[in-house]
Amino acid sequence: TNKEVQIGQTLKDDEFIGMVRREVMDEFLRERASQNGCTLINGLFMSMTSPQRNDEAYTLTYNDFGEGDGTSRQGVKKTLDVDVVIGADGANSRVAKEIGAGDYEYAIAF
Repeated sequence: TNKEVQIGQTLKDDEFIGMVRREVMDEFLRERASQNGCTLINGLFMSMTSPQRNDEAYTLTYNDFGEGDGTSRQGVKKTLDVDVVIGADGANSRVAKEIGAGDYEYAIAF
C-alpha cells in the first residue's frame, strides 16, 4: 500500500508494540532445544530436498562451522536427513525461500 505510519504518534496510551532482541531469544531457544535432547549444529542452511513419498525424509544441505581450524568461514558442506523442518530464521530466510513462503516487504511486530 506504500503507506507509512508514525508508530509513536498512532499508539494510544494503553497500547504497545512488543518486540524481542533476536540474540537473546535465539540463545534461549537454542538452550531449551539442547536441554530437551536436540543436537546443536553451528551451520548455514544452503538447500533442502523435499521427500517424494511419505516414508522419506527431508535432506538438508548446510555448511558446518563446527569443524575445521577456524581459518575459513566457508565451513564443511554436509547433509542431514530429518523428518521435520522448523524454519525459525525469519520471514525472508533461506528456509522460507526454499519452501516458497513468498516475499514480505513489511514487518509485523507482536
